Amino acid sequence: MSSDVIPLVVAAAALAAALWTGRRTTCPALTPGRPGAATRSAASREPATPHTVADALVLLALALRSGMGQREALDCVARTCDGAVAGQLRAVSAALRWGRPSEEAWAYAPAVWRSAALAWQVSEVTGAGPAQLVEDASWRLRDREDRRLEAAGLRAGVRLVLPLGAAFLPAFACTSVIPVVLALGQRVLAP
Repeated sequence: MSSDVIPLVVAAAALAAALWTGRRTTCPALTPGRPGAATRSAASREPATPHTVADALVLLALALRSGMGQREALDCVARTCDGAVAGQLRAVSAALRWGRPSEEAWAYAPAVWRSAALAWQVSEVTGAGPAQLVEDASWRLRDREDRRLEAAGLRAGVRLVLPLGAAFLPAFACTSVIPVVLALGQRVLAP
C-alpha cells in the first residue's frame, strides 16, 4: 500500500465504526465556539439541583464580597459552573445587562432560584449589598432540600415496612407459631 492510501483507509474505518455503532462522534476541536462546547451543551440538559444552586449561590456571595458588581459576579460564577446552572446564570446576567429589573431578570431562571431572586430584589430595594442575603438564601435552600430528602427517606422506610410485614408475618406464623401450637395441642389432647 502506498503512504497516501493508509490515512484514507484509517479515516474510512473510523467512519464505518462510528456509523456501525450508531453513535455520533463530535470532535471538540471541530465544534464551533469555544473548546469543550459539545460537552457543556450535553451537561446543560441536566436540571439544576437545589444543592448545585446552593453551591453557586455561595460562590456568588463570595464574588460579591470581593468587590465585583452584580452582573460581573453572575458572569464569573457562570464561567466556573457547569451545566444548567451556568446557562441559567448567564440568562439572568444577560437580562440584567439588557436593563431589565431584577425581578424580571430572575424570572428567566427556574423556581429553584427564587430565594436568590428574592435576596436580589430585597438588596435592590434597600440599597444594601446582596452578598449576605444571597449566602443566607443558599443555606436556606440547602436546609430545605435536606429536610425534603430526609422526609422522603422516612416515607420510603414506612412504605418498605408494610410489604415486608405482610410477607414475613404469615411466613413466621406458618414456620414457627403453628407447628408449636400443633405440637402442644397433640400433647394436651393425647390420653
